[in-house]
Amino acid sequence: MYLEKLLGALGNYRKIALVTHRHADADAVGCASVIKEVLESRGYSALIVCPEGVSKEARPLIQCQRALPDDIDAVVLVDVASLAQVPEIKKPLVILDHHKVGDQLPGLRLERPSCSELALEIALEAGVKPSRDALIAAALGIYEDTGGLLRADERTFELLKYAVSEVGPLERYLRREEDASLKMAKLKGLLRTSAYRTSRGILCITNVGAHEGAVAELLISAGCDIAIVISKRKDEVRIFLRSGSIDVADLAAKIASRLGGRGGGHMGASAIVLREGDPQEIARHILTYIDPKASALS
Repeated sequence: MYLEKLLGALGNYRKIALVTHRHADADAVGCASVIKEVLESRGYSALIVCPEGVSKEARPLIQCQRALPDDIDAVVLVDVASLAQVPEIKKPLVILDHHKVGDQLPGLRLERPSCSELALEIALEAGVKPSRDALIAAALGIYEDTGGLLRADERTFELLKYAVSEVGPLERYLRREEDASLKMAKLKGLLRTSAYRTSRGILCITNVGAHEGAVAELLISAGCDIAIVISKRKDEVRIFLRSGSIDVADLAAKIASRLGGRGGGHMGASAIVLREGDPQEIARHILTYIDPKASALS
C-alpha cells in the first residue's frame, strides 16, 4: 500500500536522491537509510543528501553528502514538512513525510509519530530486511522523534521491537552526556524565556541559536502549555512550536500564512520557516495572534 504509492509517484525515474531537511536529525537519517535500501532492492540508484549536514547526535549514524548531484532524475524529500526546510531544488519532487500539515506533493504524507517507523513499514511491505546500520538509525530515530517514546503508539512499539530484536538494546547507541553546546542552548533558552497567561494556557516564548527543538521540549517539561522557540539564522528565521494540549500544526500553518512563510508538522510539534524578520517583532505578532489579551506572568 505505502510502497505502491511511493513507487507510483517516482514513475519512470531511476536515479533518486533522498534529501532530508537541513541539519538532519536521527529520525531523518533513519528514515532515509531504510528507504535507500528499499529503493536499491527494486533496482533504483539511490543516495542520501543532507543539506547543512547532520546533527551531532546523528553523525555516527551516516555518511551523508551535502550537495545534490546534477545527474539525479528525481528527489524524494524525507522527513520534510515544508519546502522551506530544504534549499531550492530544480528536480521533480516526491514527498515521504510523517507530519500532519505540510506542502502537498506527490508521494506519501501520513501522520505518524516518526518518519523512521513509516520507512520500516515500507521495508516490511517490500520484503526487505534493512541492514544493521539502517536499523540502528531507524530505532534511534523513532526514540528521538517520539520524545523518548512519550508520543509512541502501539504500532510504534511493534516496529521498534522489530528493529531492537535485530540490533539489541538502544542503550548501546544512545549518547548519555549532553554536549556543551546543547547545555548552553538550554540555559540561554531558559534565561531568555518570557511567559504569558493566555486563553489557551501558559505560553512561553524564547530565542536561541541552536538546539531549538530540545529547548522547546525543556519548556514543555517545565510546565508551559505552549512553547515557542525562535532562531535567527543567516538567511532565515526558524520558529519551533511544541504543545501537549493544542494543535500546533494548525497554529504553525496559520501563523506562517500571516507572516509570509511556510509551516507544518505534528499536532504536538511543528515549525515555521521565514525568509526574514526580527525575532522580537515575530514574538509579539505570535503572542497577539494567540491571545490579544495575554498577560505576562509575574
